[in-house]
Amino acid sequence: MAMQKKKIRKLPPVKINDPFQKSGTVPSYKRPEELIPYLSDRGKILPKSRTGLTSKTQRILTREVKRARHLALLSFVPGSN
Repeated sequence: MAMQKKKIRKLPPVKINDPFQKSGTVPSYKRPEELIPYLSDRGKILPKSRTGLTSKTQRILTREVKRARHLALLSFVPGSN
C-alpha cells in the first residue's frame, strides 16, 4: 500500500498597500486623524489582513493608537465625546 502525498494548499499573496511606507512616514499619536481609518466602527484596531499594512507598520500603528487613547486624543469607545 503506497502512501499518498498530502496536497499543500498555497495561500494567496497578501496585497500590501501601505501608505506610510510609500510616503516614508510613520504613524504618530500626535496625528490622531491619521489613525482613525485603521479603527473599526466599534473602536477596535483593524488587523493587518484588513488594513494592508506591513507587519512593522502594523506594530507601530498599534502602539501609537494605544498612546493616543491613553492621552485622550482618541476615545476608547467611538461616539463618546
